[in-house]
Amino acid sequence: MKKLLSLGVLLVLLVLQGCGANGEDANGAYDVPETTEPPVVEEATQPERGEPRVFDVAPGEHGYLGVQWLAHLNDVLPNRLAFSDRELETAEWLVETLLEIGFDESQIEVQTFRYDAPTSSWWGEPTWHIEWFEEMGYYDGLEWIYYSQNVILTVPGQSEETMIIGAHYDGVGYPGISDNASGIVLLLENAYRMRNIDHYYTLQYVFFGAEEVGLIGAFYFVDNMTDEEIDNLILMINADVMMDGPELIYAIAYRDEMPEFPEEIMWDDPEFSQNALTEQVESIAQVLNASGRTDLISRPHAFTLSTDQLAFIPFGIPVMVFYASHPVEYPFVFVGDVLHTADDCLDFLMENHPGRVEHALYGFGLFLEEILSSEFEQ
Repeated sequence: MKKLLSLGVLLVLLVLQGCGANGEDANGAYDVPETTEPPVVEEATQPERGEPRVFDVAPGEHGYLGVQWLAHLNDVLPNRLAFSDRELETAEWLVETLLEIGFDESQIEVQTFRYDAPTSSWWGEPTWHIEWFEEMGYYDGLEWIYYSQNVILTVPGQSEETMIIGAHYDGVGYPGISDNASGIVLLLENAYRMRNIDHYYTLQYVFFGAEEVGLIGAFYFVDNMTDEEIDNLILMINADVMMDGPELIYAIAYRDEMPEFPEEIMWDDPEFSQNALTEQVESIAQVLNASGRTDLISRPHAFTLSTDQLAFIPFGIPVMVFYASHPVEYPFVFVGDVLHTADDCLDFLMENHPGRVEHALYGFGLFLEEILSSEFEQ
């Protein structure tokens, strides 16, 4: 993987009113305290809009920082299309944010790849996706560029055994709050909190580029892992579309053998296996649910949901995905209401589904922190 590129300071920020017009932003830097509590984001850092957004989350709670970053992504960095200048701006913002919340440059890498880089992606090269996006007008107002990038943060633990926590940051037009600003901010906030929590495993947070054009960033990352990195990997967790319904769902499982055509595992009701680690993760969810703090739903056969964890299934390790959905009947896994539409916008979600944003960031944030703070018997 390439070392941290020399990324410039953040561009002058332009804020959208609601999900539409341009305005100016009052965002500023904030201090990072030495405690485990998230930094207090002052009211002045909220976007200047007709009416200020009011989030139902208190300082220090899971989701408190996340909602601030969601507002920034909605207002300043919508339409994060793969291989566009907006996607690159988002990568730069991710690096700057990681530095602001206290990580060192030595912990951050930017792994750059061309649009025509050969990967093991089951969908082949992304060219046909890009051409379709161009035909549909998604690149209008954006500059197409020939490369994308993964932003990688490594947080050492007591062990060299590694857990990868991933979320893609590109999108398909629109502000893309559920898909996938939700995953971006979950990782950022969790990484901040884990800085001050003693943890056994080395944690690697990967913000994947170019997911929407064939999981290119995830497969490129996997294709460039060393044998040692693969041997040390015990779990991959992926967060995607976490605000597309009221049910907070997790799927954790692994596959012993891959079929001749790997994409077949996404069809019908896929075969999967469980082990001691997956059972212990299930126990964490049950304890959280029993405490009344979460209402997580286990759907292990959804481990083949079509997103970045698919690239890691051939390793034979457990993979996990967080997502939200409306209720569905087995064996179906997902019914969303904003995915890839103009309604995937922070103000629409807050007005039409009050509490959904905070509920997702709290529930998944608490669950993720409990998992990453644990040491598992294998």
